Amino acid sequence: MQMEDVLDKLAQLSPKEILGYALASEDDARELYGHLASKSGSLLGEFFRDLAKAEESHKRILLKLYEGLFGNTDYPIPQDIPLAETTVKIDTVGNLIEATRIALENERNAERIYSHLAEMFPEQRGIFKFLAAQEKAHYAAIKSHVEYLEEITHGESEYINAPVDYVVNQLELYLTPHTRP
Repeated sequence: MQMEDVLDKLAQLSPKEILGYALASEDDARELYGHLASKSGSLLGEFFRDLAKAEESHKRILLKLYEGLFGNTDYPIPQDIPLAETTVKIDTVGNLIEATRIALENERNAERIYSHLAEMFPEQRGIFKFLAAQEKAHYAAIKSHVEYLEEITHGESEYINAPVDYVVNQLELYLTPHTRP
């Protein structure tokens, strides 16, 4: 489903359902980043764990907002609007690149949804603008990782099809701080 279709469908929902969708999306993003962290080395894994923590923080913000607006935290999740892709098999460098591209697109979509919600909920505009800015920052950070992975593979099949450990181990060699004996 295209982002425009998602925004059109969201516009037809009640405020409870819209916030329910946003809450469920934060859960899905957290799961994706947790999965990516588990398949990455310590440096890249830490990056994805930090993103997972940020998404959890976004969910707490949204839950507090939801509770303030509706008096509880039992939010509905609309069934006819797909959430972000969260499961990708990651066993090759190519799979890792694909997964980071999915994460990139998810962040772009989240930014657009929060910007849309800022217009729909003028009283909470500041919260949604903050969340949109956070997602935009995530996008920029993930984009730099995607660009790095694409640069080191240069579309070469021996790198694209290499086990994900190959690139993770190479990244660790060059970027891990070293101490002198």
